[in-house]
Amino acid sequence: MTGDDALALIDRAILALQALREKMAVAGSEPEPAPDVTDDDFAAGNLIELPLAAQRFEVSKDKLRRWCRNDGIGVSHGGRWMVSIPRLRRHIGR
Repeated sequence: MTGDDALALIDRAILALQALREKMAVAGSEPEPAPDVTDDDFAAGNLIELPLAAQRFEVSKDKLRRWCRNDGIGVSHGGRWMVSIPRLRRHIGR
């Protein structure tokens, strides 16, 4: 690659970056749709076992079981309830 080829390549890259900047500026002026807060509520990293959730959030195990069944804050895996931390926080307002 010659020096002129390298300069031409750099000029094309600069033009492409300028065009991208303009697109982003226009896109930035439009509000983005609100993310669905429930998308990852049941991801493995957001689930804890019911007894641990009861201890951490100072809520009785019976109440948590009822919320899991009736309000959808948890899922049952092999007969054990796994509580979604984000859903529990929203449910109790923390």
